[in-house]
This record gives sequence, structure tokens and C-alpha cells, in this order.
Amino acid sequence: MTWFEALTLAVIQGLTEFLPVSSSGHLAVAASLFQSLGTVEDRPDGLFFVVMLHLGTLLAILVFYRRVMRSGAHSLATGGGDPGMPPRAVVLRSGLLAAIATLPAVVVGLTLKRAVDEAFDNPIVPGFAFLVTAALLLSTTRMAAGQKGPAETTWLDALLVGLAQAIAITPGISRSGSTIAAALALGFSRTWAVGFSLLINVPAILGATVLVGKDLRLESLSTEVLEMTILATILSGVVGYGAIVWLVRIVRSGRLWYFSVYLVLLSGVVLGSAALSGRGEVSGGMTDEQGGRPEALDRPGGGGLARSGPRAEGAGDHLDRADAAGPRPPGPSARDGAGPARL
Repeated sequence: MTWFEALTLAVIQGLTEFLPVSSSGHLAVAASLFQSLGTVEDRPDGLFFVVMLHLGTLLAILVFYRRVMRSGAHSLATGGGDPGMPPRAVVLRSGLLAAIATLPAVVVGLTLKRAVDEAFDNPIVPGFAFLVTAALLLSTTRMAAGQKGPAETTWLDALLVGLAQAIAITPGISRSGSTIAAALALGFSRTWAVGFSLLINVPAILGATVLVGKDLRLESLSTEVLEMTILATILSGVVGYGAIVWLVRIVRSGRLWYFSVYLVLLSGVVLGSAALSGRGEVSGGMTDEQGGRPEALDRPGGGGLARSGPRAEGAGDHLDRADAAGPRPPGPSARDGAGPARL
């Protein structure tokens, strides 16, 4: 992977992790384009690169909500009696609501992993799923602004938003788009809808990082790989922070549907490419005969990013759901092997 490709993927990850357009789908398309040039290699360095890229976007959430987290920590320590500080009960309730909302994604991911892996092998699925996301975003135009905050949100509300997140295990369905749309439909205030969507994204990224991070082998990383990965991580975090700011403004203004226009156009490009190629995958991708199915860190649930185990020479995985084939120059890419690992 070249510096240009690494930084391009960092920008795409930073933008699409939070904007309601499906980050895994965009990274797959970008990596597929790089594959057609024969520049995405299959090396263990790729797992390190992808994990760090997602940690960069996680850092963006923590920085954006640093004051909220500081207030919450202060309330937990002191009881929340200070002026301007949330009550301790509200802080604890928010954490429990996030835990409840995370459960459906874990269950669905573990039980439907095989079907999801197969879906990622065929771009027709994300091509149509982009349209589903577009429809969800369009539906928000008919939703009046609600008044629910953390204190008014019920356990059932959290579970339903969690189910919406679980649906986003399908490639092309946006996690943020589906959860924010569900939250607005349940009467969440616009600010709390965005906040809760980002809140439940934290355990998803952390869980996935722990699962795939235990398989990292860092001893073989070159200086260039480390430099490239560090810069890409910082870039994904900076871009991700800007994407969060943009997302909050768009949701508050009730213009979330703007992204549906883009998704309809993107769906046409993806489905058109699949039709022109005459195959069930985007030109430049790989089938199971060439290598193992790709995995994505973005998607909620139990899917995996990387696989472990031997495979034939020349087979390749890809970065967030795109495959690669043939010998490559050294650089960060998806980790060799086969075997799932994902929250």
C-alpha cells in the first residue's frame, strides 16, 4: 500500500465512520479500486493498520465529548451535587442504556455471521443496502423533534435502537444512520439521538479492537509501516472529529435526508459496476477461490476483521471488506489467514 492509498483510506474512514453513509461499504469500494491497480497487498501489517485507523475515529468521539465525560466522571466521584453537573443516577443510567443497546448487535453478529460474510462477497447486497439507508434517512423528514433525554429514555427504547444497530451488520446499511433514525422515531431529542448513537459506538469499536488486537504481531512491522500507520491514525481522528461536528449540525437542522441523495447515486454506481462486470462482485475484487472472505471492523456484531491460519500463496484479504490478489510490495494491509474475530 502506498502513502496515497493509506491516507485516502484514513480520510474515508474518518468521514464515513460517523456520517450516515456506511463506512465499511465505502472502504470496500476504495480498496477495490486500489486492487484493480495491483497495489493492495496481503501482509499481517494490515491488521495493525486497520485497528489503529478505527482507534483514531474512537479518539475523535472521546475528544468531542471530553467535557461531557469529564462532567460524568466528576458526578460519579462526587454524587453529582455540584451546579451544572449531571446527577449520578443519570450518568449510570446512560451507561446501562448503552450496554442494553449493544446486546442485539452482539447476538445478531454471532448468529448471522456466515450470512453476513457471504453478503460481503457480493456488491449487489451493499448496492441495494445503500438504498435501504437512503430510505431510512428520508423517513426522518416526517419525524417531529422529540424531547427525550437520558432520564426519559426507557430500556425498551435502548433495545430498539440496539436492534437498529444490529441491522447495520448488513453491508451498506449505515450504523449511525439507522440508530439516529430509530432514536428520532422513538422521540429522542436531536442532540440526544446523535449522542446516544455515538455512545453505543464506543463499546462496538473497543470490543472489536480487543478481539482482533489479541492476534496482532507487531515484531515484524517496519519503520515505514509504523510511520504510515501513525499518520493515518491521526488523520482519521482529525477528519472523524470534523465529521462528528458536521453530523451534529445536520441532525439538529433536520437535514439528515441530504445524504439519501448521495446514497442513491452511489447505489447506482455500485450496481451498475456489478452489472457491467457480469459478475456478482465489483471489478477488481476476489472470490473465495482466490482467498478468504474479507472482514470489517466497522460493522456491529460478531463478524471479524481478519482471519488466521495458512492459505495458498497469492491469496489475499483486504482492508475493511475488499480483497487483494497477487504479490505486493511491503506496506500495511489486511492480515493473512482465515478465521473470524469481531465484536
